[in-house]
Amino acid sequence: MKKIILLLLTILTANTFAKDYKIFDPKRDSIWLPYTYVINGTFDVIQNPYWFSQDDYSKKMTEAWNRVREPDRNIKRDGGYKKLIQDEVFSSRVVPNIGLHFIGGSYDTVHLREYFEHHGYPMPDVWAFLFTYAAHMGNEALETSHHEISSHDHIADLYIFDLAAFIMSYNESYMNFLLDDMEVKAWHFQPIWSLKSDDFFNAGLSYVTRPKFLQFNDGKMKPFIYFGMQNIAGLSYLYQEDRVVSLGGGMSLTDPLEQKGRFVVSIFHESNGELDGSLFINGSEDMSWRLNLYPNLLKYKDVDPGFIIGNKRGGGISLGLTVNMPFGLGTDHL
Repeated sequence: MKKIILLLLTILTANTFAKDYKIFDPKRDSIWLPYTYVINGTFDVIQNPYWFSQDDYSKKMTEAWNRVREPDRNIKRDGGYKKLIQDEVFSSRVVPNIGLHFIGGSYDTVHLREYFEHHGYPMPDVWAFLFTYAAHMGNEALETSHHEISSHDHIADLYIFDLAAFIMSYNESYMNFLLDDMEVKAWHFQPIWSLKSDDFFNAGLSYVTRPKFLQFNDGKMKPFIYFGMQNIAGLSYLYQEDRVVSLGGGMSLTDPLEQKGRFVVSIFHESNGELDGSLFINGSEDMSWRLNLYPNLLKYKDVDPGFIIGNKRGGGISLGLTVNMPFGLGTDHL
């Protein structure tokens, strides 16, 4: 533990390794970006209502902290190092570990670091680390909802994949590969606080990649992979100079450990390189359909509104509106 802390302190104080990748855009990104990110990261797993719950959040946080503060002791208690490696590295569980925690985590670390640099924060690396780990820890807390998730999952995420993501965010070759060759972008949801149920909905971290080596027709046709709690593959079509429509299908996770779920269909629209809207049919959060309209589509002068409407599979409409806030307000189960 002391060696890990020393390594982090060395990296956090070594600003000379930071590169300017220009993920952050002050014209596009909200002043509330770090806070929205923490909410999306913390409540990401609520997209699977069969396994995870927001109830007793403080109790869950205490449980998660008890599991990760003594990693050696808890690893041995829950089966040992061999079992940890088998479950978290050499099984299907490695898919979200690499996709969400490693690739997504390094992308978001750079995004937040550039945000804090732009706004003149001292030691932006430290702030980026604190906010990313706040999101990660909040997510691990909610994962204690299910009895099949042991300390191995939390420890692998926080000490291996999240830490590796933070370190690799300083690697210029890796980040250039991620951003230029793989064209990775964040397509996170717009979190809404329900005035009816007193819970968050429509929260989550999601990413899209469109590898350049798979593109054809002079770049107008681009195969894509969308990954998060919904893993989708499809095709993006550049139908105008700055407008793209994407259609795909895949799986919305209902069993995250076995990587099982239901079939989901998605449609996305972008303009000027930014997401305008997304429609998911039979997707996460047990919604038969869900439409998100983003500020890139609805923006008016200095107002950045976002809108969400969805229908629960068992019946009931969910509505939400965000306007220059870290999260929106709405209601579910109407």
